[in-house]
Amino acid sequence: MSTCRAVAAMLLAGVARGAPNVVAQQPTRPPRVTIGFGVDTAGSPNREIFTLYQAYLAHRLDSLRPNPYWSRAEQAKWPLFDLLSGFIYQGFPNFTVLHLAPAVGLDSTYLIRTLVFTVGDSGRSVSPLALYRVYAVREAGQWVLANALPRVTRSWRQQTLGRVTFIYPPSLTFDRRRAAASAAFVDSLARAFGVPPPGAIAYYFTKDLLETFRATGLDYFPLGADTIGGRANPADALVLVAASSGGEGYRHELAHIVLAPLFANTRPVGLVLEGLMTWTGGSAGLRFRQLLPGLDGYLRAHPQLTLENLMADPPPREGTLDVGYDGLAALCAMVHEKGGVAAVREFVTAGPRPPDAEAAAARLLGVPPEGLDALWRAWVAGASGPARQ
Repeated sequence: MSTCRAVAAMLLAGVARGAPNVVAQQPTRPPRVTIGFGVDTAGSPNREIFTLYQAYLAHRLDSLRPNPYWSRAEQAKWPLFDLLSGFIYQGFPNFTVLHLAPAVGLDSTYLIRTLVFTVGDSGRSVSPLALYRVYAVREAGQWVLANALPRVTRSWRQQTLGRVTFIYPPSLTFDRRRAAASAAFVDSLARAFGVPPPGAIAYYFTKDLLETFRATGLDYFPLGADTIGGRANPADALVLVAASSGGEGYRHELAHIVLAPLFANTRPVGLVLEGLMTWTGGSAGLRFRQLLPGLDGYLRAHPQLTLENLMADPPPREGTLDVGYDGLAALCAMVHEKGGVAAVREFVTAGPRPPDAEAAAARLLGVPPEGLDALWRAWVAGASGPARQ
């Protein structure tokens, strides 16, 4: 589940709109790292820590192990150990350190807060991407970098049910029944699709996406108007969720983790991927069937919209209505009704281009390509009625 469509398009290569599935990127060139007003790097250990941080940003040895600049313990825990990599490293050229000082309440730990931005052609406008935190810690006698997430959430509560550990602020009341249903969903979805069940999943949730992002170390990131949503990082079996209620039941991101093996050797169309997760896990805090009336209303109001148009330029999300996610979820449901899970697997792995997905859907549904749109609209209209809810 995601936020602003424009932001999602900009960050497509790095942070999946559901999910930032977060994917580490290699920058095209090292960023320009500068020191903000009032930041002291003259004395020790500030000088050594700043040099370490510069070196990491200059080299970003994400594909190598071990990385000499990052905590060995975190590298052992998370394959994509820099948990903000999909958010931060988008080719923005300027990194300005605004704060470098001892971290309050943490021994032998320093906090680095950095603004990531670009400057307009006129030189007068600044476009920020993120304000984020990373930490420097002592490990084996050396300073290394480390993530904010385990430090910011060190006082949060934890409950483990099945494969999922739910981690949440002390201000929230844990709904064990809802959490147990989500844990059961993980196993049932894996069985349904014939994929190996995931290992341990860390599931962080709050009531507000801003709070969830702050927990990861993102003090600012462009979100549009959304405060509800989620991100999944399948490589690290990590889920980040925000929902004003029912945070334990946000299954869209769990579906990303469970079904990641389907795409180990293929790159799906982005909306097809999100459609699959919406069909299986819902979206915006709603189950798939609950999304259909809104989708049907939109399609009736926009009779010229085609699947080709939808995949090329999906309309922005409005409230709980995401026509791209919901429309492709409907196509997954149609394929499943016709040919079961095997057909769905074939559809979602058909290829990286929208025409690949459309051709596969038409073939699996037994209609000519030119008849796919009409069949899709008719199915949505029929499935959104009260009898189907």
